[in-house]
Amino acid sequence: MPGTWPKSRRRLVQFFVVAMLWLNLLFFLDVWQGIKLGYQDFTIFYTAGKILRQGLGHQLYDRKVQYAVEESITGHIAFRLGPLPYNHPPFEALIFVPLTLLSYQQAFVAWDLLNVGALLGVALLLRRSVGAVRSLPPWKFVLGSLAFFPVFVCVLQGQDSILMLLLCTLAYHALKREADVLGGCWLGLAAFKFQFMVPLVLLLVIWNRRRVALGFGAVVLVLGVLSAGLVGVKSLLQYPGYVLQIANNPGLGGVPPQFLPNLHGLAMGWRAPFSGRFGSALAGLSSVLVFLFAAWKGWASTRPGKLELQFSLAILVSVLIAWQTNSHDLSLLTLPFVFLVDHGLRALPRRQRINLLIPTMPLLVSPLWMTLWLVTTRVNLMAIPLLWWTIKIGNELSHADAVDAS
Repeated sequence: MPGTWPKSRRRLVQFFVVAMLWLNLLFFLDVWQGIKLGYQDFTIFYTAGKILRQGLGHQLYDRKVQYAVEESITGHIAFRLGPLPYNHPPFEALIFVPLTLLSYQQAFVAWDLLNVGALLGVALLLRRSVGAVRSLPPWKFVLGSLAFFPVFVCVLQGQDSILMLLLCTLAYHALKREADVLGGCWLGLAAFKFQFMVPLVLLLVIWNRRRVALGFGAVVLVLGVLSAGLVGVKSLLQYPGYVLQIANNPGLGGVPPQFLPNLHGLAMGWRAPFSGRFGSALAGLSSVLVFLFAAWKGWASTRPGKLELQFSLAILVSVLIAWQTNSHDLSLLTLPFVFLVDHGLRALPRRQRINLLIPTMPLLVSPLWMTLWLVTTRVNLMAIPLLWWTIKIGNELSHADAVDAS
């Protein structure tokens, strides 16, 4: 941790990180047998890569084809009555084609090693512009990130959220140098998670970063043409309906709302009357209000030097209002946490620093995540500290402007 912290506090933070990392490792070892059997989300990527490699791109979203290929990889899994669906854009499947040259277990390990490499890349990029990371060895940053449960779950599941984190870090680095078109290009490459990238880009555009839209739109257009070439125009046009069908139907592989740590999950993850149309309306209204709150706070704070706060706010809002936010998607919160720690050390007295970061405390405790995930099935409650943190960051933007103006 930064050398400006008292030694006793640094030791306390190190002890906490090691404890969370150790608990995460024990959990990983406990589920390793399931990983070898193909229970994890990585199955969808390996399956998609294999479908493309077999020249069946036009059937990429055919459930029967997906199920047949998955069973050829993992064998029959009794509790799985259908395929674990590949619901990502076609272009992302290309990444996994080379991994299908390996066995499933080898490919899983290779992908996780690539994820660790991506975390190392994030550390090296942040060291260039964030003082709180500059004195931290990259390997310590990687271990600290793996102590954060959403990052750990991403590795556990073999998911792609760490890749999104790396691309957003590259985008931030470009925006920091005022290379807005390049920043938009990096965010366009992260459009395999379009539910986060679209609101993030919209907020940046509202905040007078209009050239971001040029880079984002150009890359998305190229990826759209590439996707059409992979699966055909007909399949590509059917893709949005396919995704919505899965997202709204847990029986087809969608994630139940109570497992979604966002406003959708917080509104819909309960029994009637807090579900159905009422829940959908509540989720939609609250999402609009949160987006407008962020748009106003960020637009009113366009002074130089506020990019870290603005980018943090945009990320928080994006994960909150996205219709589908999984626990591993919160790997993206690594950036706001780093930015806010750095901002607090540079610009805030101790009490205000604690006040700004206190909403993050529940997010950092692995046993709480494990309890909400495995025992109470109430991961959606994590949306509460996320919403609290969003409000704190928005208010800090206003406060920082007031200090600058005085």
